[in-house]
Amino acid sequence: MKIAFHNRQRKLKLDFDAMQKDFAALASALGENLESRPPRWLPRKTLRPIFTRGSLSVAIVSDRTIRQVNREWRAIDKATDVLSFPLELTEPPTFDLGGMNGGPKGVHESNGEDNEEHEEHEEHEEHEEHEWIVGEIIISAEKAIAQAEQYGHSVRRELAFLFVHGCLHVLGFDHMTRAEEKEMFGRQTEILAAQGFKRDS
Repeated sequence: MKIAFHNRQRKLKLDFDAMQKDFAALASALGENLESRPPRWLPRKTLRPIFTRGSLSVAIVSDRTIRQVNREWRAIDKATDVLSFPLELTEPPTFDLGGMNGGPKGVHESNGEDNEEHEEHEEHEEHEEHEWIVGEIIISAEKAIAQAEQYGHSVRRELAFLFVHGCLHVLGFDHMTRAEEKEMFGRQTEILAAQGFKRDS
């Protein structure tokens, strides 16, 4: 799965090369985990294209921005640690438009806009013109820092957790019931452990 990063905050100094390696490894572990035990709503024939041809947008933002998005999309007026927006889990069809390199494969606009005038905007990993975007994940840098301190592990580990949690939501997992929570949190732990992200790392 291709991952595009967008830095829209200044609170946390980020090593995007290291983060990109971490998230790519976690996405690979996620794919292996789901391939070995596909959830009922994601058969292997749907999973494989997601992880081989799909793209994921990840934005690191401030508390102010994530609060704004949370208010607009969920009617909850407070900052949270991570928001996930599933866009298209089934690969859009390719159209032949007179030899135009295969034509569009599906274009999706971003779900949220960042309106903060003084924040840094760094884009990492260019999008192709007609990219299949599976989903978008928005992570609060301030919440990642605070929760890492609260749980006694590194910010790197907290970002890894939030990324995996967000990915699972994009792919249809939830934790509204005890059974859903057990399934989702169990997979989170397995995926993080597979890449050496223990609770105290």
